[in-house]
Amino acid sequence: MDEGVGGEIERLIRDRGRITFAQFMDMALFSPVGGYYTSRAQWEKKDFYTAPVAHPAFGALLALQLEQLWEIMGFPSPFYVLEMGASGGILARDIVAYSSCLPSEFHKALEYVTVDYQAAPDSPQDVHPIKAFGFPFKDVVGCIVSNELLDAFPVHRFAIQSGSVKEVYVTVEEDYLVEVLDEPSTPLLEKRLSSLGLDLPEGFRGEANLAMDGWIWELSNVLNRGFVLTFDYGHLAHDLYSPERSGGTLRCYYRHVMGGNPYRHIGRQDITAHVDFTSLMRSGEDHGLTTVGYITQREFLQNMGFSRFLDSLGQRRLSQSERDTNRMGMLELVKAGEMGDFKVLAQAKGLHRDANLKGFAIPGKDFESGSLSRKDSQADRDFPLAPLLSTEHLDLMAGRYPHLSWEWEGLWPSGNDE
Repeated sequence: MDEGVGGEIERLIRDRGRITFAQFMDMALFSPVGGYYTSRAQWEKKDFYTAPVAHPAFGALLALQLEQLWEIMGFPSPFYVLEMGASGGILARDIVAYSSCLPSEFHKALEYVTVDYQAAPDSPQDVHPIKAFGFPFKDVVGCIVSNELLDAFPVHRFAIQSGSVKEVYVTVEEDYLVEVLDEPSTPLLEKRLSSLGLDLPEGFRGEANLAMDGWIWELSNVLNRGFVLTFDYGHLAHDLYSPERSGGTLRCYYRHVMGGNPYRHIGRQDITAHVDFTSLMRSGEDHGLTTVGYITQREFLQNMGFSRFLDSLGQRRLSQSERDTNRMGMLELVKAGEMGDFKVLAQAKGLHRDANLKGFAIPGKDFESGSLSRKDSQADRDFPLAPLLSTEHLDLMAGRYPHLSWEWEGLWPSGNDE
């Protein structure tokens, strides 16, 4: 029998006969004996990269949105930003760094707290890291932020068989983990699917993230007044459960390669599923969080001034390599079919005025084309230049096109050498 989390899962199955896929996913990702996210080795060596790692422009533009939230709320001090699932803390560092360059008093009011299963190393002085699985807070005034967090919540997998909802269970046969279908382990699964008014065809397979209801309930209890900003990949229910996704959206990532078998590399590969934003909005409404914005990441960043950031690269004294490397990292944030199509959800609690958030302005054109030509909503404001890639960020140019990351000036004799 395997050691670590794989052995733990197998022992539990042999004891109980089977477990739900949600239980399997929870253990594979979060078990203290070698889960993917709770293992220090895996935490330091991720099999994917996120928007904050691609370029600090993501954190800078988010800082501008947070500054407006602070203004809408009447300039409270302190203004707390709680980042849930902060991982290495790079988003926190980028937001705090850019906020300190803004001309307003926002940076003085900002209290930034990161929460993760592992406390981030080397946190800057203005960031307060907390190692926790829950929400050790109350009466928060400010904003709760998450980036690619909900997609890692354990999901219940289901299939439509003979017109009924069946749940996917995991069991052991001849020393292999296999799936079996049976009646749902909880009435909440059928209740969720029924509430969405779905007419799913025979053989359809999908996932339901039931854990996010409890998460939203906790957020609402923690937040006294303010906002919740959620960045993640996913869809509204009618798209998530469409015929194009009849096999579900579960994905695995191992050594930067996407796969579909969650029963390999247990504890050493990431397992994710797309977020159902319809259910997330409804759950929020049920717990006192009003939906005030829903938009793609591409649109959000454009509204906050992405084009000006991109254009500013040409105004800086940068080498061609530096300019190209930063441009590639920035464009990755808005790339059609990838990060640009991620969704951003804004929810609010305890506000007594309309929240017209700059990042969620309705576009005047169809952005599905991927065009970035629309004038951004920050065009009438002067703000600091876009931050540049640091050693903490990912150099996509060097990773994809290593020959283009050379500094040609350094390869050509200057004439000053003896």
